Amino acid sequence: MFFTTLIAIFFSIGFFFESIFGFGGGLISYALLGFFLEIKEMILVGLYIGTLSSSYIAFTSRKHFEVKIFVKLIPLALLGSIIGVYGFMYFSEEKLSLIFAIILFFLSIKMIFFDQYKFPKLIKNKFLLIGAISQGAFGIGGPFIVSVIKNDFKSKSSLRATMAVYFVFCNVLRIVQMFFADKLKIEFFAEIAWTIIPVFIAIYFGHLVHLKIKDDVFKKGVSIMILLASINFMFKALK
Repeated sequence: MFFTTLIAIFFSIGFFFESIFGFGGGLISYALLGFFLEIKEMILVGLYIGTLSSSYIAFTSRKHFEVKIFVKLIPLALLGSIIGVYGFMYFSEEKLSLIFAIILFFLSIKMIFFDQYKFPKLIKNKFLLIGAISQGAFGIGGPFIVSVIKNDFKSKSSLRATMAVYFVFCNVLRIVQMFFADKLKIEFFAEIAWTIIPVFIAIYFGHLVHLKIKDDVFKKGVSIMILLASINFMFKALK
């Protein structure tokens, strides 16, 4: 019950901010929860809560959804999901923690020092593929993708809605792949089912401040949290 309560609290915090900015929910939740749960268990929690939360955001913001941007992301989402889920299913906890730590470390450095940098098309596509693979393996591909296509969106609301649909699409692919590989733990999801209720409440209140808050301070804070989380997972992998 203690860990289930922590899941509810930390994912509520994470998705409160994702409801505002369109990404970051998984990152914040993992950065906090990673001190208490093993990485594979944590990722399964994120798969459950992330799918339902993103579905809620996508439905309530559907009028801002940009079809063209979403369609462009589908091929990389398909490829990245297959590669990422394969890594999640067959890599050991230690190896997965190390890969996760490295990804988080470089992501935090990018967000702190290079967030405004405009990437050439070749680098942009590589980031999109890394984001798709990271989404498939860990459920946190959003920051990679948003960092290179954020200027393509008409508004913050369209970014929020379109990325929510993207997350749902990727997570459905993950669920299907894990189901046929017999890697889903139905009884585990039943134990944490109630945690989605406070997360939905957090998303609702996050949406209320969606158009009023500036994101500069938020991004720096998330970047530092991600950096600390990367160090935590690095120690877990190497101990």
